Amino acid sequence: MSFEYAPSIGSLYPEQRLHFYELFAHNLTISIRSIWSDSVITDAEKLDQIKWVNEIMHRITSKIYHLRLNQNTMSDSDTWQTIEHWVSQNPAIGDEVTFAIMYSYNYVVRLKDEDLDHSSD
Repeated sequence: MSFEYAPSIGSLYPEQRLHFYELFAHNLTISIRSIWSDSVITDAEKLDQIKWVNEIMHRITSKIYHLRLNQNTMSDSDTWQTIEHWVSQNPAIGDEVTFAIMYSYNYVVRLKDEDLDHSSD
């Protein structure tokens, strides 16, 4: 992925960053639905892919909790390394995870840009 995860997420305002992670977790649930409904792969492969997406989702929901408490001990670089680790367990989830990241990030950035446009009115 050519997206620079840590610098991009790190450049968001705290509220946007929290919103990004909330959307990312939500979009990972959609990824799981997509994997489950894939008629091309076997049930065993579906379960394996879902397992690793779930591991990412588990870490992201934990990060959300800690961000809400202002007790974040995991940097965005650490989070990215964690995501990469779980994707390496089954590289077939890479596209789903990338989509969830990019969709979440682009949504948050678009909201930021729209807010900035309205603030000049």
